[in-house]
Amino acid sequence: MKRRLNIPSSDYVNFNSSVQKAWSAYIEKDDLSEGKIRTDILNSWERSKQFGVDPFQLEVKEVVQQDDLIYRREKNDTLLSFALPDMKYLSDSLQHTDTIVTISDKNGVILNSFGDTAILKKGEKVRHMPGAVWTEEVAGTNAIGTVLKSKKPVQVLFTEHFCTGWHDWYCAAAPILNPFTKELLGVFDITGKSTIINPHTIGLAISKANHISKYIEQNVYQYGLKLNPFLNATLDSTEDGIIIADAKKNILKMNVKTELYLKNMGVKSLKHLGELDALVNLVLEGQENTIEHEITLHKDNSRYICSVIPIIMDQELLGVVIRLRVSKPNSKLMKTSVTKVNQLSSTKYNFGQLIGKSPNFLKSIKLAEKASLLNSTLLLSGETGTGKEIFAQSIHHASERKNEPFIAINCAAIPRELIESELFGYESGSFTGAKSKGSQGKFELAKGGTIFLDEIGDMPLKVQVHLLRVLEEKVVTRIGGEKPIPIDVRIISATHKNLIDEVHKEQFRQDLLYRLRVIQIRLPSLRERTEDIPLLVKHFVKKFSPQFTDKDVLLPIETIQLLKKYQFPGNIRELKNIVEQSLFNMEGNVLHPYYLPSELIESVEHPIDFEKEQLIAALTRMSGNITNVAIDLGISRATLYRKLKKYGIQAKF
Repeated sequence: MKRRLNIPSSDYVNFNSSVQKAWSAYIEKDDLSEGKIRTDILNSWERSKQFGVDPFQLEVKEVVQQDDLIYRREKNDTLLSFALPDMKYLSDSLQHTDTIVTISDKNGVILNSFGDTAILKKGEKVRHMPGAVWTEEVAGTNAIGTVLKSKKPVQVLFTEHFCTGWHDWYCAAAPILNPFTKELLGVFDITGKSTIINPHTIGLAISKANHISKYIEQNVYQYGLKLNPFLNATLDSTEDGIIIADAKKNILKMNVKTELYLKNMGVKSLKHLGELDALVNLVLEGQENTIEHEITLHKDNSRYICSVIPIIMDQELLGVVIRLRVSKPNSKLMKTSVTKVNQLSSTKYNFGQLIGKSPNFLKSIKLAEKASLLNSTLLLSGETGTGKEIFAQSIHHASERKNEPFIAINCAAIPRELIESELFGYESGSFTGAKSKGSQGKFELAKGGTIFLDEIGDMPLKVQVHLLRVLEEKVVTRIGGEKPIPIDVRIISATHKNLIDEVHKEQFRQDLLYRLRVIQIRLPSLRERTEDIPLLVKHFVKKFSPQFTDKDVLLPIETIQLLKKYQFPGNIRELKNIVEQSLFNMEGNVLHPYYLPSELIESVEHPIDFEKEQLIAALTRMSGNITNVAIDLGISRATLYRKLKKYGIQAKF
């Protein structure tokens, strides 16, 4: 039985009649003198008229496509993960009250809704449902759209709505703000259709909406601290100057020390701080992930060590945190030291920038986050192009060593005769062409930080012996030298090979494998996480499209579906190249399937013939050398043998 609120219906009738007269006078005569209408409602009516909204529309005219809705939900995954449980709980407590509970993104698109089946169907008639756009520009005065304008809790009752289609609805909404940047994340809304309504119920709706919004913000705050550990240390800092700015470089918050300092200088914007402004630009434009450099502020000659750290959530850059520390008197030495560390510690990635929501990928991230808290030697395994170095950088960035160097070296890319000197250094005169003063190796340069040994499976056996000693004794000895040099370095290695197979083939030392594989994390191939392909495609399109068009690129669902059928032997690296090539092929701003590379289309339509042709072509290119063919195709030798057997291909080697 439907629960009815204890209030005379005449109250509703009198209120609605009064507002209806004022609305009619405004719509028909542009007359605002009729009745007493709240200022925020009048302001919204005026905006709605300026936007050209049809006041007599009976349903919202704009609804996003299903794949766009899925993308928006994925993009707001953090927000939804905190909001949905409480939305469902509140919805259950409001059973039989003709009430819908929704959450919208910052663009006014409803992401999810809860309520009785009957009221949800009523909502669908006016398109108050997931995917519908409820901005003032589209739907006129309504709680969601008006909150987007004001960033404050709003209630809109019945005929206060600009459009007649929702004159028999009431709604109460509250904004959800990012607690660091105060950017709008979304809108929580309670909408009802009962004509017997108590003013206290509206107040309750506002209170509930505001309470849940604040609860979500608290969770976002904790999430942000976890994702950006630097914030935890800086927000409460008293010794350093702290500035939080949004993505447009507006200063949102400063600690007292910074506020007094900038006030004394008469500085009101980052744009007045030339060197600092330049560093912030590098982070906001994506050229650097984290920067630490010595600079001069404004017109005084004081030197400061400036750190600029991005605030990232759901793969979106929301702003930056800036920390300023007074430099020591020996500023030249400090500048050299800071610059050197910044050059060596070239990490561009952190966990907040890893793109994907598939269960196996999230599991890898969770293990990597756990590994970042340890100093244990770590082995990352996975096919070529799965993002092993990105994971290594993210682990370093989240570790206690994040302010020390991160040095990556590709063991397969350095000539065998040089890899030992690259890693361990050499003394003067130790070989022809050696520098007169000798040279530090990468292990020495990575002191206190992390060294990433990519393609460790290609390291020569002779060098493996030396590396084993480093792992066992924590010292390196330069080529031509005798003095052991103590090192404090965390080693992360990576390989696309099966190292156990390499041990059996006597290409890799078993004792070294055990030392490197203290902790192992396997990264899934793109074939194992196809649900992440739409996210990755949209990311790469956004990144590369400005080179080819000044318009937003549209992605038809057919293009995504075709990409999801492809096997991606080169994984994410191959997907990135495919997107860039497709954008180059594109005419206009719609990335139709026929703009994808012809080889991809052929492989999807005729997968068996295409794979067989790929194998034969690779064997021809590599003169039948199985090892080189496997590397060329980005697969293991064992997988290659299986494929050759499957297609009855005889290789001469």
